[in-house]
Amino acid sequence: MTNNPSILAKSGGNTIPSLDGIRALAIIMVFFAHSGLEAYIPGGLGVTIFFVLSGYLITTLMRMEYDKTGCFHYRGFYLRRLLRLMPPLFIVVLLTGLLSAGALIDGQYSLGGLLSVLFYVGNYHVIVTDFHGIPAGLGVIWSLAIEEQYYLLYPPLLVLLFRIGRRHITVATLSALFVAVLGWRYWLVFHGGSEAYLTMATDTRFDALLTGCLLAVLHNPWLDPVSPRKPRKDWLIIAGCIAILLGSLVYRDEVFRLTLRYTLQNLAIAPLLYLAVARSEQLPFRWLNSRPLMYIGTISYTVYLSHHVILLGLARHWPELGWAGLTLVGAVLTLVVAEPMRRWVEQPCAGLRKRLHQKYLADKPAADKFSVATS
Repeated sequence: MTNNPSILAKSGGNTIPSLDGIRALAIIMVFFAHSGLEAYIPGGLGVTIFFVLSGYLITTLMRMEYDKTGCFHYRGFYLRRLLRLMPPLFIVVLLTGLLSAGALIDGQYSLGGLLSVLFYVGNYHVIVTDFHGIPAGLGVIWSLAIEEQYYLLYPPLLVLLFRIGRRHITVATLSALFVAVLGWRYWLVFHGGSEAYLTMATDTRFDALLTGCLLAVLHNPWLDPVSPRKPRKDWLIIAGCIAILLGSLVYRDEVFRLTLRYTLQNLAIAPLLYLAVARSEQLPFRWLNSRPLMYIGTISYTVYLSHHVILLGLARHWPELGWAGLTLVGAVLTLVVAEPMRRWVEQPCAGLRKRLHQKYLADKPAADKFSVATS
């Protein structure tokens, strides 16, 4: 087995195009859904996009590291995750605690609620308590919990598959897990599973992350050869995927909504993600790399953590604002929180993560035994 030159060439830290723009679209959907347009804008689809994107990005980075070093540094991986996620989360948790203690927002932390947020088990907490025990608006942490629980188990599995060194085995294993999650959702629907559990539990939603993982392994537009551009075919794929997404939102059968809807959305998002990266310099995806969308993408994590708390707080104290006023003031206040967080918390932590990763890679020889890109 030999190393994949495309992976080694891109392991120097180049930014994958379009990803910040996709993050921006996802957080905009979530924000407007929470601002009162949930009947028109599918915030849940925005979260699913985040999941697929996350699975794709993490697996891509794992491929790059493994192909360069022949191994995977678990301690470095989890330390980088900690530095990426915990500082903004801790600050938002502290601020919401102060606001709730001053009765400026509804809800307060219980001990269990606080621990569930800080230790990324908040999804099961809100399922059991119906969002009690945490300040109003912080329930968005359920999706963060799904990701972090998934990433406790996924890297060891993927590294094992890397060491086997057969891409078809990797794809078959991840695909079997993907199908198993759909089967599990169907079983739960017909055996009394609650909507909250089916919507927010890790074991019922990690197939979205798996979708991104499969894309990163099977046909990665950043690491693998890209298919030649065929505008007509690309537009047909785009139209078909959008039609599937719209159909999944319009069709309101309850069993479908709790089971197959998520599967279809996952499968429709993946080709769009592929094209957004592979055709990043061409229409209709070039605009994803515009400066405004890239900026929103870079602050999307803090926006996600804080926006609903802010919107609910505004609605409680100034109901006379109406939808337009609430949305405008909420957006401004969210940016007031997110920009200092980006500048003084996230950027310094990103620099530290990069230095730690480069130091680790510099200590490791290039791999000459294993390459996930081989089949």
